[in-house]
Amino acid sequence: MKIDPILTEIISNRLLQIGYEGGLVLQRCAVSPGVVEGRDLGFNVSDASGRTVVYSTWMPRHGTTLSYMLQSCMNRFEGDIRPGDMYLVNDPHSGALHILDLAVMMPIHYNGELVAWVGNATHHVDVGAMTPGRAPLATDWHQEGIIFKPTRIVEGGKIRDDIFNLFLDNVRMPRYQSLDLKAQISANFAAAEKILALVERYGTDALKETFESSIQLAQAQARERISFLKRGEYEACEYLDYDKMYVIKARLTVNEGTLSFDFAGTDPEAKTFINCALPCAVANLHNILACQLFPDLTVNAGTFDLVDVSIPSGTLINCNPPAPCSGASTITGWRVQGITMALLTQALMATKRENYAMAEWGWGFTDVQWSGTDPLGRWYTVRGDASLHGGGARADSDGIDVSNIAGSTNTALPSIESYEYRYPILYLSRGLLADSDGAGQFRGGRAGYWSRCLYGVESASDLSFYIGRDVGSKGYAGGEDGTSSQIIIKRGTDILARLHKEVPLYDELDGKEELLTQQPSALGLSINAGDVVYVRGMGGGGFGPPELRDKEAVLADIEEGLLSPERADRVYGVSVN
Repeated sequence: MKIDPILTEIISNRLLQIGYEGGLVLQRCAVSPGVVEGRDLGFNVSDASGRTVVYSTWMPRHGTTLSYMLQSCMNRFEGDIRPGDMYLVNDPHSGALHILDLAVMMPIHYNGELVAWVGNATHHVDVGAMTPGRAPLATDWHQEGIIFKPTRIVEGGKIRDDIFNLFLDNVRMPRYQSLDLKAQISANFAAAEKILALVERYGTDALKETFESSIQLAQAQARERISFLKRGEYEACEYLDYDKMYVIKARLTVNEGTLSFDFAGTDPEAKTFINCALPCAVANLHNILACQLFPDLTVNAGTFDLVDVSIPSGTLINCNPPAPCSGASTITGWRVQGITMALLTQALMATKRENYAMAEWGWGFTDVQWSGTDPLGRWYTVRGDASLHGGGARADSDGIDVSNIAGSTNTALPSIESYEYRYPILYLSRGLLADSDGAGQFRGGRAGYWSRCLYGVESASDLSFYIGRDVGSKGYAGGEDGTSSQIIIKRGTDILARLHKEVPLYDELDGKEELLTQQPSALGLSINAGDVVYVRGMGGGGFGPPELRDKEAVLADIEEGLLSPERADRVYGVSVN
């Protein structure tokens, strides 16, 4: 039965809004800063067969991993999918970006018939690994925390206390994580109620017709957009620095309305936690397609039916158990984003969509995690802002300052006050870093920086590592590279004693510097009162030769204090005088 196309459009738009509202419920009911303020979450709506109809309007790559996890749930519980149930998943090989991203999937039944699915995912601060959060010391994935292949956590509309408590018994921050997980469950209930209201009003046939037409529309729009690209083959190579320099290679073939990505030549899986499973790699590739090629189109299962991704098994971005992979989402996953953007940019040049060609965005990961006991005797663990990166410059505009990575749309930085309210730390600075952008006709976005110290406690354990200390973001078409990432620790400063007088700039602090460049991480260090850590993100790459940059734009950057006169003279040939 064919229904009125106007009615289809009304239902389709309502489904999009339900996906957004589901994310809002999760955001407003959770308590962790990364969820509430950072908006690190995803929310999908799918049809009864598991095809994604509403692809996450929050962090897009969760849209793909949620579709993988939904298929895993359907396979594991085939024949036993009941009304009022929900399933918990964080297994990377079942679809999670990495083990710290927990998803909750829910089937929706109407009069006994399965009519749709909803599901959401968000980052949890801990999953009980050998170290808090990620596990840089892990040599296999069993050391990275509790693993949930699809597991029934809600049964008949009620939380299963045995599974819920099993999770809480294995994590280090149950006072926060219990509320975050309940927020995920609440978000599904809220969305399911709204979808059932749609069915009550318009009927199941109208819902099914809308699902089908939405998927067909997305596929038709994507096919047309792909036709704008230059047909042919494009190659790119990216590097990842950690315990050694790793190589990721890829080839893009643009065919008649389809795209094929082949990652043959990528390095074998590592012995450390930087690997990612196949769903994480595909999700990050889809993320860039959604943002760079299809930003103004409907994106769902129909879109990605036109995209083939081939990644050899046992490689850095398609590892197999028991290879560790708790760093996947923010390390190898981000490098897949970078190489996908590099390939698409080549295919976009000299086309009607050339303005979407761009240089590389900042991608390094600067993770500083302190753990200990707060003044009330409670155990805590806190990370810093790990992605204060500049956006890559586009073919016709400057990059975005402090933009996160390329694909994390709709995310934000938690406020300094949120961190200081919950944890015994004190921020000394956070801001834009002058001269961190890649120079070009259009400059890259500037990186951010921050510095902090302990406050109210004498010491904490430190788990610091970072990616991108040796390799910056690449410029394009003659543009220069952005700055690399950096972590510096200054020991034994008198900052706490001086706070009642002034809060000095970081560079004025006295004390011993420890620049983490000789090793990939600083595992097992102790941070003491008076020690200060400084973290710098990665600047975005520039686009086009710097000598072509508009003189007034250079002078404006100088006036804002974000371009030094010396660099303006040296790079752009523009003198303040």
